[in-house]
Amino acid sequence: MSRRAIKAINWSALAERVPETERAAFVAFKAKSDEHLRRMSANPETVPKLDWAYYQKNIPLAGLVDKFQKEYESLKVPYPPDNYTSEVDALEKRVMAELEKFAQESNERIAKSTKEVERIKKMLPFSEMTMEDFRDLYPHIAINPDKPTVWPHTPDVQPENEKGRPSVH
Repeated sequence: MSRRAIKAINWSALAERVPETERAAFVAFKAKSDEHLRRMSANPETVPKLDWAYYQKNIPLAGLVDKFQKEYESLKVPYPPDNYTSEVDALEKRVMAELEKFAQESNERIAKSTKEVERIKKMLPFSEMTMEDFRDLYPHIAINPDKPTVWPHTPDVQPENEKGRPSVH
């Protein structure tokens, strides 16, 4: 493991995203992480080299130092495999694609809404509009004098739409 991985954490950016209710847990987590970093930094990056010649001169048992040296140098401690970086990278790519799609759809909605706002701004204000102007702009909701309706002027309460009742024309 490299020591650079722990230094890549942007704590201030994380702190901005932590809600107030979770602030104490975040501070405790950061303290644990800082303590781990201090303990890691106290140790050298690589194991110090042993002075095997010193031990051979000072230990009288024949072959013991050679045996220890052979075993020590053949010892390989396997580093745990990294099973999660590829999953996190794949998740990041998937999320970034979703965010890109969302941004594109949002920009399309913004453009559509902007066009609608511009269209509404160019319209004649309702306060200056005549009934004929309203009928020309909104024929689907304007009152048609050739086909009168009854109050509340919605299609579901009109006589021709009620079952079993004759039309009033």
